[in-house]
Amino acid sequence: MTDDDGDNDGRGSARPLVSLLVVVSGALGISLQQLSAGTPATTASWVLLIVGSCIGGAAGILATGLFERLLAWAGFGWAFLRRRTRMRTVVVAATACALAVAAGLVIPVAYETLHRYLYGCPQPAAVRVMTSVEQLAAARRVAGAYEVATAEQHHGCPTADLYVYGAGPTESRAAVASGWLNDALQRIGPRADVWLPDSTLDVSAAVAASARFGVAVPIAEQRSIAYSPIVLAAPTALPGDQQWRQLWAEIGRLGWDVVRPDPAVSSAGVLATAALYASLGAPVAAARDVEQRLEAALDRGRYPLGTSQDLLCHGGTAAVITTEQAVVRYNQGLGCGPPERPLLVQYPNDTISEDHPFVRLAWDGVAATTTAAAAGFGAWLGSDDGRRELVRAGLRPTGLFAVGDPLTEQFGAHAGAVFDRRAPQPKAVEDALRLYERAHRPGRVLLALDASGSMQAGVDRAGTTRFQLASRGVTGALDLMSDRDEFGLRIFPADGRGAGTRELLPIGPAAGRKQAAADAMAAVRPAGGTPLLQAILDGARDVGASPGDRIASLVVLTDGNDTSGRSPSEVDAQVRGRGVRVFVVAIGEASCGTLALRDVTAHTGGGCYDAGLDTLDDVLVALFGLLWGGDTG
Repeated sequence: MTDDDGDNDGRGSARPLVSLLVVVSGALGISLQQLSAGTPATTASWVLLIVGSCIGGAAGILATGLFERLLAWAGFGWAFLRRRTRMRTVVVAATACALAVAAGLVIPVAYETLHRYLYGCPQPAAVRVMTSVEQLAAARRVAGAYEVATAEQHHGCPTADLYVYGAGPTESRAAVASGWLNDALQRIGPRADVWLPDSTLDVSAAVAASARFGVAVPIAEQRSIAYSPIVLAAPTALPGDQQWRQLWAEIGRLGWDVVRPDPAVSSAGVLATAALYASLGAPVAAARDVEQRLEAALDRGRYPLGTSQDLLCHGGTAAVITTEQAVVRYNQGLGCGPPERPLLVQYPNDTISEDHPFVRLAWDGVAATTTAAAAGFGAWLGSDDGRRELVRAGLRPTGLFAVGDPLTEQFGAHAGAVFDRRAPQPKAVEDALRLYERAHRPGRVLLALDASGSMQAGVDRAGTTRFQLASRGVTGALDLMSDRDEFGLRIFPADGRGAGTRELLPIGPAAGRKQAAADAMAAVRPAGGTPLLQAILDGARDVGASPGDRIASLVVLTDGNDTSGRSPSEVDAQVRGRGVRVFVVAIGEASCGTLALRDVTAHTGGGCYDAGLDTLDDVLVALFGLLWGGDTG
């Protein structure tokens, strides 16, 4: 055989290997170039990168005419090895190849480790995640697990830093619908890259409301990631396979109290109302009977007007209509410590569910690294690891996925529970809310305003005083009243000497009295001390016990500590049991922690709220939204 024949034979034998090496080496070069700009966030992106790199690498080598030259060299080497090689040569070559492969695997890792040791981890991409107040603790746990997962994939360096914060359903919808105006920045926080509401109803409402602002909601990605059915959390087991109307009748027969989160602040409360009304086929009269029963239970147990966690952590003996997740986390001792009495989950066979969507928002000007990290978070939530974390948070992931702890009997739930996983029908929920507005009780509210000398302090360059700011907030809150509501005004102290309290407007129907209230506050000249505890005693007496068809409440707004000389324990003993919910809003130097009023307010089913001068209006609107409002008919 001639040398040419050997070369040709070698070229033919080497062609497959050279072809493969050409494609791989070219693809490797292009891949490294692309990866330097960022790691693909999805499986589809990886597939496109690999296939595209292979095609581009092969095309590049062929286009430059190097393939035939490489093939000639390989053919010559192949023929030479066939004629001259010995075993030790093969061993040496194999060893060299193995060492080269090992070096290729070890050197990058060693370089990254050394670089991290010398300079630390690269700055992870910041992703802002907004969720509901009720989901805040669970969402932070899931976000933390994702950060750990990215660190495990990158030698201990996380690629994403998720900042998770909570907002009420009304606030979050308004922020997204308006394009995140400045007031949303002040009330809620930074513009969200990811939104994790409790229900797709929140997303639909935001999109519908955006038309009023002339804003297009920039939803880049939306899908449900998990479910949690609306259930009855009961102290003991009830017969299974019942509808809501049957359970409602059964707990009435047993004489149990039953409470529900307030629809003004809780998506679970909205869906619980819709599920109950739909099962009962409730007309207005029947809906009012339902609300009176719920309201009476709230009053008897001095339950707060709030979220699922507020009701569950309050304790008491009432059954609670809420989500499976809320009950399971309560039984785990999350949020308010080990429970005094674990609750059992009852699954009505006609219930509805929160469907927990993942919504990625693509605002203009967001960094590419943030977009990739947000998309990566969404992809991870759909992976097996992400779905396992959702289960640990008390949710049931979408798709076929076996659930375990904590959705087990150990924590009051049933892993194999069957329920409707479809998103709630918007019209059915809207109809239920309209009915609720007509059925729930109106408010009877006395507002006691601090008119001490410190309320003369200025709050801006225009010379606006704290009292004027508080007066504006109260006037704005009066817009929430319906004609069925009642309100009155009182100030403290009664005069410049700093003692007693004084009535500005007696408690009476709200209709037509908003201007009278504004005029009365405008005539006040703050001076003197702060007889705060005396104002609470006088106000609770004036409001009087609720006759059962109204929310009797006292709202006290102050910026200072008490100067009346009374003790909080004395006030607590005299106010507790009067049937009046006491709320305190603390501004300026005042603080719920230093006022020692948490017990006084909590024991009445009320609460104490710290408010900044720039957030006072929002706190008052949110508070009065619980106490007032409703259909005038």
